[in-house]
Amino acid sequence: MKSEVAGTGDTVVLVPGGLTGWLSWEPHAKQLSENYRVVRVQLLSVDLGLRNEALPTNYSVDYETEALTQRINQDKITQAHFVAWSYGAEIAMNFALNNPDRVRTLTLIEPPAIWVLRSRGPLPKQLLEERKAIQSLGRGEVSESQLQWFTHFAGLVPPTVDPKSLPQWPVWVKHRQSLRTGDVVYRHEDSIQRVRNFGKPVLLFKGDGSSEFLHQIIDVLGSEFPHAHVEMLPGGHAPQLASMSEFMKILTSFMRS
Repeated sequence: MKSEVAGTGDTVVLVPGGLTGWLSWEPHAKQLSENYRVVRVQLLSVDLGLRNEALPTNYSVDYETEALTQRINQDKITQAHFVAWSYGAEIAMNFALNNPDRVRTLTLIEPPAIWVLRSRGPLPKQLLEERKAIQSLGRGEVSESQLQWFTHFAGLVPPTVDPKSLPQWPVWVKHRQSLRTGDVVYRHEDSIQRVRNFGKPVLLFKGDGSSEFLHQIIDVLGSEFPHAHVEMLPGGHAPQLASMSEFMKILTSFMRS
């Protein structure tokens, strides 16, 4: 796993989403590096997708988490604030539950942690149906039509909006092979008891207008983490981008407290 480091002070690790990767954290890293040592990591799935190289046959959430762990060790990070979005938030949460002593604070933006919903009972029929479409992303090159579907599924784009009409579309197209992870978030298993045992401060974000299942995951995590605070901001599945000023204000206040 690649990383870029900027600034000095307490360490903040920024873990990106699974489509555009560390590109999404560039403006936040620039601001944070004025007061913190900022480590911006790149997910393996994004890096390999941009190079059009296949994922390892044993690729999983745990595989990506191990890559993150190795990167943190190589960067000599003993303890840090972790801030993560989407698929990266699933990976960062997995790392945090495995290594609570290495976490000062944990900030998660809408992780697609399907296992959290399973802790409450069987998955809804719609989410099971959508798994079939997610599985198809792992069977070869990701098409533009599959990318269109994904932007709606993840809540990046409202159902009534054509993603091709948005200025982000060319960037998404360039990164679309990052989505070849298929249904790894459905296959990942964990225990809600580990969430209940996590004693560090946790900040959780929902994006207004995002997918219902992502909000449900935040609701469960908000009730199960012992020291959690939940915020809602405009911006669908990307509130840290659409509402960056308010997001940064809340985040920096949380990390200082």
